[in-house]
Amino acid sequence: MRVLSLGVGCFLACALPSLACDLPETRPSHLSFEPAAGFDTEKFAKRVRRELGDGFMGYAVSLRDVGGDLIAQINAGYARTPCEPGGAQRFNGKTQSPIGSVSKAFTAALAIHQAELLPGLSLEDPFVDYLPEKWRAQVHPTLARVTLREMLQHRAGFAHSGKTLFGHDYGYLDRLRLGEESYLVRAANLAKGESDCVPAPSFVIETLPPAVTGASETQRIDWSFRRCYANASLALWNYSTASLHPATWARIEDTLNTEIPYGIAVRRTAQLQYRKMAREKIFEPAGVIAGCNRPHQTENYAHVYDDRADERGRDPTGEEQKCAVGGWLISTQGLTSALHRIVHTRDVVDDNYSAMFLKSSARLVFSNAETMSDGVAVRHGGSRWGGKAKAVIFALPNGMVAAGIVNSSKTGDGVGVEAAIRAAYEAALP
Repeated sequence: MRVLSLGVGCFLACALPSLACDLPETRPSHLSFEPAAGFDTEKFAKRVRRELGDGFMGYAVSLRDVGGDLIAQINAGYARTPCEPGGAQRFNGKTQSPIGSVSKAFTAALAIHQAELLPGLSLEDPFVDYLPEKWRAQVHPTLARVTLREMLQHRAGFAHSGKTLFGHDYGYLDRLRLGEESYLVRAANLAKGESDCVPAPSFVIETLPPAVTGASETQRIDWSFRRCYANASLALWNYSTASLHPATWARIEDTLNTEIPYGIAVRRTAQLQYRKMAREKIFEPAGVIAGCNRPHQTENYAHVYDDRADERGRDPTGEEQKCAVGGWLISTQGLTSALHRIVHTRDVVDDNYSAMFLKSSARLVFSNAETMSDGVAVRHGGSRWGGKAKAVIFALPNGMVAAGIVNSSKTGDGVGVEAAIRAAYEAALP
C-alpha cells in the first residue's frame, strides 16, 4: 500500500510543560491507497484530504472494495491533543469514536434479520403488538397504525428524542403517549420549505360497484407523511420482541426484577439483548471491535472537541451511561467492515435485501439516498454532543463502502465529511 505521511515534529518544546499546549497550525496527516480496477484510489484519498484540510481537530475516512479489502485510508489531526494526560494521540482508522445515529443502520439491519427468522412475523404488523405488555394500551391512536416496516424506513413520526419542555425530559413511554410529531413541528418545517413530517397527498383510483358511487371508478386522496425522521423510531426497537428475542414480552416479563421500576427493568433487559445481538450478528463476524458508550479492548479512542483550537476535549466514555442505540464507539475501519457484511452478504438481511438500496421512501435501513454519476448511493449519518462528533457511512454505486468520522465542529469554510466523500468518489471515477 502506498503511504504518504506528514508528521509535525515537536522538537524541544515537547519536553517543556509550559509549551505542551501549543497546538501546531499544521496537523499530522496520513494517506494510503491501493490500486483498484476502474477507480482511482489515489485521487480519492487526495481529494478527501484536500476537501477536509485541517478544519477539524481530527478525522479519519476509510474505503473498502467489493471484496472487503481496505483500499484507501485518510487520517488527519488528533484524537487527543498534546495538552491532555498521556500527550498527543493521532486520529487514525482504528480510533474508536462516537458514531451517533449511524448505529441506526445496524439496528435496522438487526431488526430485519430477526424479523426474517421469526415465524409468523410480518413487517406489515403494527409495531404496538410487539411492545412491552404494560405499554401497549398507552400508545396514542396516531401511532397505533404504524407498522414495523415504517419504523425501519425512518418515517414512523415519533417525537424526536432529546426534547425537554416545561422542565420535563420526555422518555420513550412519553413519546408513545404523545403520538406523532406536533403540528408546531410540521408548521415549522413547512415554513422552512422542508418536507419532513409534512403530509403529502397521493391519489388512489378505486374500482367500486356502481350502486355505491354511480360510476365504476372513483378517485380518493390518500394522505401520507413523508419521512419523519426521529431517534425514537429505531430506539424503540430495543423494546420490541421482533428485534430482540424470539419470545413474547409476557414471557420476558416473568423474569424482570420487580424491585425496580417496570420501565427501568424493561430498558435494561432490552439493552442487554440489543448489545448481545449486535456483537454476535454483525460486529464479531466482521472482526469489528465496538464498545457501547466506552471503548472496547483499546485505549485508542477519540475525545470530542468544540473546534480545532480546543486544547482539551470531552471524554465521551463513562460507566454510568446506558447503552443507547446511538451509544456505540467504533472506528472508520470497523464501520466499513460492518457495513460490508450487511451490503455484501445475505447473512444479516436476506429477503428484504434489495429494499435497502431503493431511492424511494420505501427504502429500508439507510435514511438517505442520492444520485451519483454512476448510480444511487445510500448513506446514514449521525452525531453526538451537539454535532461536534459526527460520523457517516456510504454504500456506493460501484459496490465500495466508505465511512468517515470527525471529532470536532468544522473551522473555516471547508466542507463536512459527507460532502468530502461524495466529491472524492466522483473525482475517482473513470
